[in-house]
Amino acid sequence: MRLRSAFAWAMALALLAAPAAAVDPQPTNSTELARQRFQEATEAYRDGRYSAAASLFDAADRLTPHPSTRYNAATAWEQAGEAARAATGYEAALAAATLDEPRRKVAEERLASLKQGLGRILVQRPLGAFVTVDHVQHVPVPATFYLLPGAYELEVDYQGKTNQSPLTVVAGRDHDIKLDYPDSEPPITAPPGALEPVRLPPVPPADSGISQKTLGWIGVGAGVALGGAAIVLGLRALSARDSFAASGNTDAAARDRASDLRLATNVIWGGATVAGVTGLVLVLTAPTIEF
Repeated sequence: MRLRSAFAWAMALALLAAPAAAVDPQPTNSTELARQRFQEATEAYRDGRYSAAASLFDAADRLTPHPSTRYNAATAWEQAGEAARAATGYEAALAAATLDEPRRKVAEERLASLKQGLGRILVQRPLGAFVTVDHVQHVPVPATFYLLPGAYELEVDYQGKTNQSPLTVVAGRDHDIKLDYPDSEPPITAPPGALEPVRLPPVPPADSGISQKTLGWIGVGAGVALGGAAIVLGLRALSARDSFAASGNTDAAARDRASDLRLATNVIWGGATVAGVTGLVLVLTAPTIEF
């Protein structure tokens, strides 16, 4: 076991000595500053100033994020005796798919050893919040980090407000923290009586077509009545014509009466036809209501 641990530390120190691989190409200003912090961190680590080295590695990672830089910071924190910070750094480095295989193996071994004496904290919600506790400073949610066993106050900044939540950490356990804060501010409502409700006029009933049908049936009825009258007048006109013929076509009065009755019959027949046809059209084209 000692041989394995010694090999892991030798590997960690060998990997730490390759600063050039820890910085990806970025804009010149952040790249240069990150490279400077990385060089300062490497020198501090070689001088045995592990806390300073870890802080400088963290600063370089904030400027130009890279899993190798996080790995180096975790190694320095572990050398400084900051187990919780080291475990948090190792897990952050392992979360990146681009961490090279040698560093990944060492990080997995060191994290497995450290986490037995730590509590793992997972803050899942609310999204958009920031949490602060111990070495974790204003980290956005969701967040995963490690703490030593004990009692803490978890500070949560959310929607412009800061709240404190008690947190008890037990070694070797995962603590899934779900803070129940409202997702948004409650809507602003007017005080009672401030606004009078708007009363809309009643909606007029839809036209059902009853008036058109009524007129149509009246027209049909009028056509039937006028037709009956035309029949009566027609019969009287035929009778007057027969009387004129019986007089040897000499009775002028019978002739005039037959002529007048025939004219009246034709007029009434025309009116009956117009009234009946119009009434029938109105009845057939009247709109209907469907349910």
